[in-house]
Amino acid sequence: MRTLTRYILRRHAGPFIFAIIGTTVLLLLDQVSKRFERLIGKDLEWTVIAEVFVYSIPFIIAQTLPMAVLIAVLYVFSRMEGDFEITAAKASGIPLSRVMAPLLVCAVILAGGMTWFNNTVLPQSNHHLQVLLRGIGRKTPTFNLREHTINEVLPSYVYVHPGAIDREESVVHDVAIYDERNGQESRSIYATRGKMGFSEEGEDLYFDLEDGVVQVRLHERPHAFRRIAFERMLLKIPDVANGLERDTAAIRGDREMNIADMRAEADRGREMADAARSESLVYARAITEMLLDFEQPLADAPVRGGAGPAGGTRTGGGETPDWNGDIPDLARDIPAREVDLPDREDDLPAASGAPARREIQATAPDSTTQVAESAARRFYSAFDAANQFQSYAERENTGLRRINQYWVEIHKKGTIPAACIVFVLFGAPIAVRFPRGGVALVVGVSLGFFGAYYVSLIGGERLSDRLWISPLVAMWAPNILFGALGLVALARSTKVMR
Repeated sequence: MRTLTRYILRRHAGPFIFAIIGTTVLLLLDQVSKRFERLIGKDLEWTVIAEVFVYSIPFIIAQTLPMAVLIAVLYVFSRMEGDFEITAAKASGIPLSRVMAPLLVCAVILAGGMTWFNNTVLPQSNHHLQVLLRGIGRKTPTFNLREHTINEVLPSYVYVHPGAIDREESVVHDVAIYDERNGQESRSIYATRGKMGFSEEGEDLYFDLEDGVVQVRLHERPHAFRRIAFERMLLKIPDVANGLERDTAAIRGDREMNIADMRAEADRGREMADAARSESLVYARAITEMLLDFEQPLADAPVRGGAGPAGGTRTGGGETPDWNGDIPDLARDIPAREVDLPDREDDLPAASGAPARREIQATAPDSTTQVAESAARRFYSAFDAANQFQSYAERENTGLRRINQYWVEIHKKGTIPAACIVFVLFGAPIAVRFPRGGVALVVGVSLGFFGAYYVSLIGGERLSDRLWISPLVAMWAPNILFGALGLVALARSTKVMR
């Protein structure tokens, strides 16, 4: 058995190393293509560019290592079945599970090591990478102008459009400079010739321009501008060639923290959610009390007679009608206005303001007005309380999302390494079932299975961020699902071998 174990491990060592190097290089080249535009034209030293890619490797390895395990298992077991080695093991009474046992042990060790790696090395490398990228993003390029192109010298402020460039003499011809540094005006400078140079500190750029004009346009008067001709003009553009600054004290993101830091952030989210829930419950109770008490002032209002709602008798003299708890209708309960309309047109009041022949009387009891004002005040108080309730409810939801966000990353540090075990369980039975698949089997199954696994992992993360499922279920469900499929495939393969 020891001979078999050594043989299985030796057969897998070469394909595994080749797979992890190949997949890492492929993803690293993808990172190079994505970040190439951000790195060129920044006058960076080669060591800084090398740092970017070195700090990218740990993040890439965290993804490619499970994929390398799957590729190696598919390739080796497909070859072993094609060479009838699995058949020989079956004839010797050795089940497929025993052949897979050394790989499962190695996968468990590998998963434990990767969990430690994801919790210690990966957050630090991600943090250094983000600090470096932020510093590169803030660094303005040391002047690398291109002809017949609008070059951004100071982002969003100064642009230079040279017609021709003599790089040996640092001279530009037919140059246009667009200056937006003054918030009240825009300047456009056109010159037939100009010499470029930096200050002694190497931070400020100077243009010594000749034979040109300056057009100044005020933002308040966009349709008018001033035109000033010059024979020679010295233009200073500060902080063009600033150095690379690394802000190591920047706030870390969730992928730049270890498990302890993320647990602390999740606890802060829990405190925020609990405090917001307490405040929202206070306002919810206040709104309920306001709604329950809303009808009482109206029910206590004196009326002048008539029948109340729901068949209740309304009496005068300030007596309270029996409305059986129904909320009154304000429009119906206000007494009708007594209006004496004119019978003909000459009974209308005179245009000069003379008194009308018949007076129009409209009165309402003061008590009813007070009741309406009291009801309005209660209504607006309830409305304000409802707004406060919604605000605290949204704050509680934000706190819960923060909790899920960090717990998803905590579980992810273990679920992705655990995929090494799942891929061994799934890959070996599939390779044995299709021994003639060759490279097509390895590539097709690897891409399909790994793609399905990561899609399910990302989908679970999205569902957890929306508070639909817990982070535990979201991150571990793919491993449980695909692990169960692997066990079923292993059982079927063992049954066929017998």
